[in-house]
Amino acid sequence: MPLVLYNQFKFFFNMFYLLITLSQFVDALKVGFFFTYVGPLAFVLLVTLFKEAYDDFKRYKRDKEANSAQYKVFKPDGVTVNKLSS
Repeated sequence: MPLVLYNQFKFFFNMFYLLITLSQFVDALKVGFFFTYVGPLAFVLLVTLFKEAYDDFKRYKRDKEANSAQYKVFKPDGVTVNKLSS
């Protein structure tokens, strides 16, 4: 998860919203309601985290399918043997 957050905050607009949100903790810089600053940032981050989790799950299923596939081993004497990858 920290890698996903790092990848999101390297984008200018996500970092901008984070800095604006953090600035709302300083009384002299408060402009409006706190939710109006946290809401867009939290929404983008949650959607991104769910998308990454879904992609990881799909990758896990593809890897599991590929790792359980059968393959043929050709030996020098001409015999082929079917094996399951493990």
